Amino acid sequence: MFPFLTEQQPGGFLIRVHAKPGARVSAFAAPLALHHTEVDLRIAAPPVEGQANAELVRFFEEVVEQGLRELQRDSTGFVEGTSYAQVVAAESAAAETQLCTSDSVERGDKKSQRKGKGRDAISSASNGQKIKSSGGKASAPAVHPPGEVFPARVDVTLVRGGTSREKTVLALFPGTRAQLLAILEKASHA
Repeated sequence: MFPFLTEQQPGGFLIRVHAKPGARVSAFAAPLALHHTEVDLRIAAPPVEGQANAELVRFFEEVVEQGLRELQRDSTGFVEGTSYAQVVAAESAAAETQLCTSDSVERGDKKSQRKGKGRDAISSASNGQKIKSSGGKASAPAVHPPGEVFPARVDVTLVRGGTSREKTVLALFPGTRAQLLAILEKASHA
């Protein structure tokens, strides 16, 4: 769901953006949907000497900070009308599946070690260590323990795409992926 947003670390999110500089006002070009691979943004700055990049960062930071304030003020009312519940359910189901698979792989390891047979999920390294491989499957979203430390404030920086329209920004956000998605989704529909 929402492949344009990936979590790199707790509170650190990469967002893929398709920027369209030269607009009158910075805004979302289209409402966000589950299948979008990029966030389409109109940027109110010319594509000259980094002006559009600076405006992109400023706009994203403003949207996320404003959304965070509204979310903190009334969390249940804010997420109403967004896909927040779907995202939370999907992430918890994926995390549960990942835990079940890792438990079964670990149990399989013990059996295979006793029998002396290898398994597909295990490969031996040259130094004799056992290494678990992902088997080409995408990893499940990160699940945060209750005491997880998030960034203290919102901070947005441009990571990739200084001279192109396809850009990647890093958003440090003191919350979960589902909360950030709700903020972006709400702002794109406004």
